[in-house]
Amino acid sequence: MMASLTTLEVKFKEFLEAKQMHQNSRPKIQKVDGYLRNRNNFEQHYSPKFVSIGPIHHNNQNLKLGENYKLIWAAKYIENTQQNLYVLHQKIADNIVELMSLFADNVLELANTSESLKDFCSIEEKLSWLLFVDGCFLLYILIYLKLQLDKPQDLNIKVDQLVLVMKDVLLLENQLPYLVLKLLWKNEDETELIYNMKNFLKYYYWALPDNKKTWRTPVIEENNSAENERTHFISNFVHRKKTNEMHVVDFQNKQPTHLLDLQRKIILTKSNHKRKKQSMEFSEIRSKMMTYRNIQDLRAVGIKLRSSGTRGPTDVDFWEGWFTAVLTLPQIVVDDDTAASLLNLIAYEMCPDFKNDYGICSFVVFIDSLIDHAEDVKKLRSKETYFEVRVKIHEHHYNKFKIWFALGYHTYFSNPWTITAFVAAFVALALTFIQTWFSIFPR
Repeated sequence: MMASLTTLEVKFKEFLEAKQMHQNSRPKIQKVDGYLRNRNNFEQHYSPKFVSIGPIHHNNQNLKLGENYKLIWAAKYIENTQQNLYVLHQKIADNIVELMSLFADNVLELANTSESLKDFCSIEEKLSWLLFVDGCFLLYILIYLKLQLDKPQDLNIKVDQLVLVMKDVLLLENQLPYLVLKLLWKNEDETELIYNMKNFLKYYYWALPDNKKTWRTPVIEENNSAENERTHFISNFVHRKKTNEMHVVDFQNKQPTHLLDLQRKIILTKSNHKRKKQSMEFSEIRSKMMTYRNIQDLRAVGIKLRSSGTRGPTDVDFWEGWFTAVLTLPQIVVDDDTAASLLNLIAYEMCPDFKNDYGICSFVVFIDSLIDHAEDVKKLRSKETYFEVRVKIHEHHYNKFKIWFALGYHTYFSNPWTITAFVAAFVALALTFIQTWFSIFPR
């Protein structure tokens, strides 16, 4: 009877605590939810291929080679920054309780099994060592990876493996809390740490300034050989390394949660292509369902497509006139990394404890609505980031007068041949009218 009462007391406590759960602005590091991971062929995009960072994939037998390189590069970081090994580890150990609070409970459970705790006295001891090694390794990557691309043989590693490292460090399940990097940083200048994180992320095709010539990223087809991928990768880094421009992003001095969070902030930073604020007329029809049209349907009613000259998801706009309309879209690079990059950013936004505006999700759904007719895509909510653009497209598509003008322009003035035919027909009609006039009213 007493045991039953004790159980009920625990249940009541859980019940009362449940109402206090709320979304945080700084989510805990966690696994990708099953409803995302369990979809066909999705799991491969959430799992590291070469190196594990943090406790989630730490015991993966397929990543043993990466563990060896982690130790080498972590030691290199300490050597290059001339820090004391024991003092640096003690910083992590002294803050391990706070650091553990930055991981989800199910992640800590993975690190607290008897098999996982082999050779360690406690989970605190294990995590302090794990975060120490992984943090030093990641900082070495952030600072020195661009140098290793020129001479990868110095560390006895192939460029192919460096490519995998670049991909693995931005997986949701491979993230380290920013506090780990801050504690292990070589000095007290946190601004320099953020700079190096941004400098590392600018090598990805997402983080592009308006000058697209500076930030070219080749599209790697799925059937390209490994040699072609290596060539593209090296040439891409060399080109960027020679460029002194730096894409400066102001985050109002707010610390990122981790590296993937910083990448998301950079991606969603508005460029010079500023969008106008939503006007009152859009709020009045907010509750209406927006219809979606594919590219061919849009072009048929006079909507043209133009590039914003950037690759930022926020650089989407719609302009309309009497004879034509223009939908401005950012450039989209599709290569072997696109699926993993998008899916991990989406999974991050879908974390239940992360309060956000779903900027990446909205962009993907918006683009998908232009190229797909799936029923679930058409049922977008009016709170979406690109609501204003969707409303403009919707209103233009159902404005009969503009459609008549647009159809006439598209039919008779879309190319030189139709223009010539229209002019010839007009001249013939004018001559016929003149001939008829003089027949009725001769001089």
